[in-house]
Amino acid sequence: MTGRFKWSPRKPEQPAETPAQAASSADVLTTSKVFPRFLAALAPLPAPVILDLGAVVGSNVSFFGDRLSCKIYVEDFMSDVEAHSKQGNRDGLTQVFARRLTQAPESVDGILCWDLFDFLERSVSVLLASRLAKMLRRGGALYGFFGTTAVDLRNYSRYVVEGEDTFRVRSYPATPICRTVLNPRDMVKMFDGLTVSESVLLKSNTRETLLRKP
Repeated sequence: MTGRFKWSPRKPEQPAETPAQAASSADVLTTSKVFPRFLAALAPLPAPVILDLGAVVGSNVSFFGDRLSCKIYVEDFMSDVEAHSKQGNRDGLTQVFARRLTQAPESVDGILCWDLFDFLERSVSVLLASRLAKMLRRGGALYGFFGTTAVDLRNYSRYVVEGEDTFRVRSYPATPICRTVLNPRDMVKMFDGLTVSESVLLKSNTRETLLRKP
């Protein structure tokens, strides 16, 4: 499923998952050490606002709604990444982000980036990171995966939340591109005003990272 989706406790309707989102034998179940920290940062808030930059996954919407009683905005930017990759125009994503990310400064409590930044040109990453950092409220949290090796990426990953520390990762084909590698120093510069609160290097050569706005 692509496009935009907004959910709040007053609007419980949830989008059905497409066949491509259904569980398969290729799914990988993984345990997270950092995601519980993201949830803990938002749990004390009475009605946090979350921005999810991944695909719409109905069970994820239910999970966040049940655990946090939050309002959630979902933007499927991976479909835009794929469309621009096929056209050989990934720089054009700058206009997509500017048009779709209309939240006011300091209006969002939590942001889920997943592995979006791995697929972006560095110049686009810098602009997006700056925009997201401004959106976060004081005390807000940004969660994501950042690859550490410049390998060719041939699949996207859809992260399905199974529990407070568990994901089911579903892969589907991508137009091959070389991963953009951002080291911790890059991230601090790009996400101006945020600090790296947690960073765990995984066996998949990916850093699971939590950034906070003091």
